[in-house]
Amino acid sequence: MDRNSDMNTTMETSASGRRWLPILVFGGFACAGLIALYLQTGWLLEARRERQILRALTANLDHLRRDNEEMQSLRGAAREVERQRKEAAEVAALRAEVAQLRRHTDELPALRAEQQRLQAERAAAVAKAGLIAEPDPFAIQKERALRIQCVSNLKQIGLAARIWANKHQEVLPPDFLTMQKELGTPRILTCPGDAARTAAESWEQFNLANISYELVSPGAAEEDPQVVLTRCTVHDNYGMVDGSAVQASATMKLITVDGKAKLGRNTP
Repeated sequence: MDRNSDMNTTMETSASGRRWLPILVFGGFACAGLIALYLQTGWLLEARRERQILRALTANLDHLRRDNEEMQSLRGAAREVERQRKEAAEVAALRAEVAQLRRHTDELPALRAEQQRLQAERAAAVAKAGLIAEPDPFAIQKERALRIQCVSNLKQIGLAARIWANKHQEVLPPDFLTMQKELGTPRILTCPGDAARTAAESWEQFNLANISYELVSPGAAEEDPQVVLTRCTVHDNYGMVDGSAVQASATMKLITVDGKAKLGRNTP
């Protein structure tokens, strides 16, 4: 009796277990699916968060790139403004020096007239006294003044050439007429000691026969201050590309160094 009862109980338990098995299996799969869904949701959220971070970083990089480009542009503009400021200051200084030299040039006719008057008075006094004329100090002084005025002309030409070069990539003009605006007056192209030429009072009256000076280095670069720009055919004075001028001497001659006209020592 008891054995039959135990067998019946076992059979009922087994049948009950078989009925619950599909439910347990389904529950297991459901739990696994929920776990997988949870993990995928977490991955998606993490991926979305990383994308947002990357977008923010990209936006920051773009902003920084634009800021850097703007800064470089501002620096370039500042350098250009500084370069133009320096050029404007240099041109203003050159124009002031040219104006001063021109004022000296304007005073020359009065000085010449005074010298001629003094020479005439001296010659009359010597003739009246029946004396033998000694070397005329006024003539010596006059020649010295003419040579100095020649140097002044060369300086004005050199400064005018530099002003012209500042507007043309630091290259000096190819001829005198090209820079007539910077020269201002054609009078400075005639050496005051050149008896064979007459200075033109205006560009309308000017022609090549009025020029006493030779343009030694037309179109040269302004970078080498030792290059000779102009030469006086009367006094053999020299104007340099930096706007300075040199009076000739017995130990000086024009030479060519690396294709450039320069001053060298005249050795016997």
